Amino acid sequence: MTDYERIGGERALRAIVEDFVDRVSRDMIVGFFFAGKDLGRIIDKEFELAAARMGGPFSYTGLPLARAHKPLGINRGHLRRRLAILRHVLESRGVDPEIAERWISHERGLEAQITDRRECSE
Repeated sequence: MTDYERIGGERALRAIVEDFVDRVSRDMIVGFFFAGKDLGRIIDKEFELAAARMGGPFSYTGLPLARAHKPLGINRGHLRRRLAILRHVLESRGVDPEIAERWISHERGLEAQITDRRECSE
């Protein structure tokens, strides 16, 4: 059984992603990245990325991650905040801890593609 199936399929994964995007877009530290953005599109692309990585029947159709994120000036502190919010959402939604750790580890592995590698204090 894939992580996608174990998490509950499309409906469950989409609810998790919607919750996550809602929380991260309202966050006082990283929410400004989402101001004026199409949150529905962000939800769709986050869902596709997560579903594809978890073995679901979806493919990611968005821009290459570096092209979409590098111009934003996302630093390591911003990424850590995103991961903390993701961890909180996964825990509050009762996601199996093994799946949650794989998800977070995968997101952490994308650092080079989405950050400019600076610490938040620079």
